Amino acid sequence: MTRRRLALVGAVLLAAACVERLTAPGHCPDFCPSGQITVVDTLLTTSINRDSAYRGYVVSYQSPVMLAAFLPDTTGTLDGRPIFRFNGFGPRLPISSVDTGQILGADSARLQLYIVRRDTATHNLRLQFYRLPTTIDTTTTFDAVAAPFTNAPVRTVNVDTLLAQPGGKDTVTGDSVVVDAVNHRWLLSLKFDTAAARYVGTDSGAVAYGIRVAADTLASIAFGKGSVGPVLQWYLRVDSLGMPVARKPGILGTTLANFVFTPPTAPLDSTLAVGGVPSARSLLRVAFPKFIRDSSQIIRGTLFLVPAVAARGAPADSFVMEARTVLADFGRKSPIDARLDDPIVIHPGAMDTIKIEVTNMLQLWAADTTHPTVFLLRPQAEAQYFGEIHFYPSKAALRPTLQITYVKQFPFGVP
Repeated sequence: MTRRRLALVGAVLLAAACVERLTAPGHCPDFCPSGQITVVDTLLTTSINRDSAYRGYVVSYQSPVMLAAFLPDTTGTLDGRPIFRFNGFGPRLPISSVDTGQILGADSARLQLYIVRRDTATHNLRLQFYRLPTTIDTTTTFDAVAAPFTNAPVRTVNVDTLLAQPGGKDTVTGDSVVVDAVNHRWLLSLKFDTAAARYVGTDSGAVAYGIRVAADTLASIAFGKGSVGPVLQWYLRVDSLGMPVARKPGILGTTLANFVFTPPTAPLDSTLAVGGVPSARSLLRVAFPKFIRDSSQIIRGTLFLVPAVAARGAPADSFVMEARTVLADFGRKSPIDARLDDPIVIHPGAMDTIKIEVTNMLQLWAADTTHPTVFLLRPQAEAQYFGEIHFYPSKAALRPTLQITYVKQFPFGVP
């Protein structure tokens, strides 16, 4: 055999030795897991302890709405009444750039206010306006203004009747209503005559009103505040060199917008309260099992809460309760972790067990072992609903429980 042929045979043999057999399968258990995926579903019945409720986070005058309600039931009648005050222009008003005149009184005034929440099932909704002392403030209670509400109302408005008028305008009374279908609210514009809108210059022209509501069914509505709060337009008579002249000064906003109600909120008991006015929150501290936290992957978590007392109110008073966690456990002053939010709607009168998905929070606790394992329950819109729900605490037989579905750590084989 020649040298050239020997070299060619050697190259062929070398190439054959380096060929990988791609069709040959791997050999278990060298490359395959030695076990199977195991999904575990466990109910932690005793892991929630040291729970507590706190009240007073948002009070009535801090609420962005004024609540009005008349809700009779078997436990009594919940009666909520908005109260608000306007400061006046004082005893004198400019009538020119260089002169002022004494305000003789008011011919009339126009009050505008928004209804920002209502029950569409409520019919024959009536608003009664009462003149109140101008001394009302943020500390005024229901009993403190009970007497003025026994007087004859200065105005009574049937909102349903006004809505039925062509264009929502009453040509006799001068009242009107505009329906804002986009923002789901009504704008009421009501005319107050001289008797209803007395301008008392010796009292700086300040005036205060209160509202009672009534309807054929449960009456519960919310009036706006702030940018959608009540405004008052005076139509005044001013003395000008012995002659009364008409003046229309600028529109006034409220210097106080609040609401009072009876019966007053009951003191907290051993149950876990959420909602109401002043608003209540509850903390639930969880003993998170180490074997779940350190060696498993959480697929789902559900918090179960059993109502001890149903939320009170009309169907429109359903409110959103949210479950959150905290950045540090300081009791009532615990700062809220705003990253996660698991909401659920609370319906008045319902006594069904509440189920809240808390998967994201459990996964956060598993990923960050320094994070406090605490649930915080609060209303999403604090002090904007009379509704308040109470759950059984950890000391009760129907205590809060936590259901966790997780996957155990996967045992891979040795390569």
